[in-house]
Amino acid sequence: MWSVRAAAAFQTNQEISDTRDREAEAPHAPIAAGAWILVSDSVHPVGKSCKDNGHYTCQVLSQTVPGSSASHLPVLLTRVLVFTMTVSEKIHIPRRLDLWNRPFVFLNLCCFLVFTNIGLLYLYPLALEAMGTDKHTTGWVMGVFSIAAVLSRPSLGKLALKKGEQPVMRIGVFLMCAACLCYFPVTGFSPLLLLVRVVHGVGFSAFIAGSFSLLARDVPPSKRGTAFSMVGITLMAAVALGPPLGEAMIGRFGFTGLYSSATLSAILAWIALFKGLGPARRTHRETGEASALYLPLLRDRSLLFLLASTLIFAHSQATVANFLALTAAQEGTYGGRFFFVSYTTAIIALLFTGRAIDRFGGRFFLLVAYPFLCMSLMLVPGTIASPLFSVTAAMFGIGMGVLFATHNALVASHGSEREKPAVMSIFTAVYDTGFITGAVVSGWLAHRTGLDMLFIFSGVFSFLGPGMAILSRDRKC
Repeated sequence: MWSVRAAAAFQTNQEISDTRDREAEAPHAPIAAGAWILVSDSVHPVGKSCKDNGHYTCQVLSQTVPGSSASHLPVLLTRVLVFTMTVSEKIHIPRRLDLWNRPFVFLNLCCFLVFTNIGLLYLYPLALEAMGTDKHTTGWVMGVFSIAAVLSRPSLGKLALKKGEQPVMRIGVFLMCAACLCYFPVTGFSPLLLLVRVVHGVGFSAFIAGSFSLLARDVPPSKRGTAFSMVGITLMAAVALGPPLGEAMIGRFGFTGLYSSATLSAILAWIALFKGLGPARRTHRETGEASALYLPLLRDRSLLFLLASTLIFAHSQATVANFLALTAAQEGTYGGRFFFVSYTTAIIALLFTGRAIDRFGGRFFLLVAYPFLCMSLMLVPGTIASPLFSVTAAMFGIGMGVLFATHNALVASHGSEREKPAVMSIFTAVYDTGFITGAVVSGWLAHRTGLDMLFIFSGVFSFLGPGMAILSRDRKC
């Protein structure tokens, strides 16, 4: 790919106000006077327009811009008054993700392995209980993982903007591998345990910062709902299999088996990053832009309410992730079957809603899915040890799956192309903040009121979600 500076004055059928440097991606990117246009390294004939590797490109070598893709551009270029073109340095553009091409498939594989690692360690509260820690301490140990992830996310978002997503993802998975190896010598609550959780959280945060930025920036806007649904299916499958696999490993090998499985999944994810996504490529971005993106984005009212809804959703999800196993054990049963049913149901729900989100918009699906989440949380104490647990788990799965894909797709629609790393860093940081409150606050509440009341209070709290969805008034929904 070559970077071409088109210094031209265009007479157009509407005023152009957005002249920021960005990819000329139809149908959302106006081509303005002096804009940067991405073209292939071959020179096209006079008057030709082309689409190269998913990028809409234009060669303006005459007074008009004919060609099939010209009709997709939001601004009709009716007359070229002045035109000069110079070829500048060759730059590397990351390969474009599209549904089911090799990078997309391997990115999903990496997500599956990383979240299998996380799903296995959903059972870590059982190890902490065996070490003699109380519920409040368990909440802090589980929550410090997300605290580290949230505090590191802005810096990791800037790093992804400057160096590219793939290097950040590789660093993150490497740190996850190192942290998992350090679980073996830990036999009780100590500063070493907190340090291991911090390193694990930073590694996970780096992977999320890179992968979600890559998805938001490189997947075509018309396919974002479907793409995030496919990623959601991958994540749900991983977390559905993680806890039952972890229970089997604990039953056969003890907690050493749990740590070994988590370590293996992280190592395989690191290998898949190199084998599937190929050599790391980076974009040339101005260093100063990275620090200037966050505050303007936070002035977006629609985005703020979407982030509030995300926090509520993540808090509720984290309460289940961190305390359902303990609730099941209290009732003399296993929590793995609940996770398996709920995440399997989430996968089925995502299969049918991905394209619908792209077609009909997201706010409707937020309003439909939240009641399933709220009711399932309040039903957990009364059904976890009965045959009705599958109904509660299925309701939770529907709410969780649809809310995950919808929040991702709606938030990814905000910001320009160069702002995507910042947008997704903010979003995933808020998501992880929900996992902090879902561990720490819910741990305190469980300590004070008991596990049954914890789930009832969490269900009531999640009823605030539909209100945030209504107030968001997202332009895409």
